Amino acid sequence: MDSNEIKGKMKDLGGKAQEKFGEVTNDKEQQLKGMGKQAEGKLQEGYGKAKDAAKDTVREAEENFRARQSDVQSDVQPNRDRDIGKDDIEKDENAA
Repeated sequence: MDSNEIKGKMKDLGGKAQEKFGEVTNDKEQQLKGMGKQAEGKLQEGYGKAKDAAKDTVREAEENFRARQSDVQSDVQPNRDRDIGKDDIEKDENAA
């Protein structure tokens, strides 16, 4: 759980309390401030959830990539690695 989720939830709860206090005291300003805090808290909580989801998606993609890489067999033929570039060297020697 991302810290933004927790902070957002706390702002939302605080906003609900402030809104309720405004209702009890008949203070419209407190009610509006409480509603604003609730909206801010919900946005922050949503951001935290989206951030967590993105991290999970990246982690899964990395795991899938690693799994596919271990399944892929090398298409390089034996002894071919040391022969790569040999023709280029011979051409350069003949050109001189």
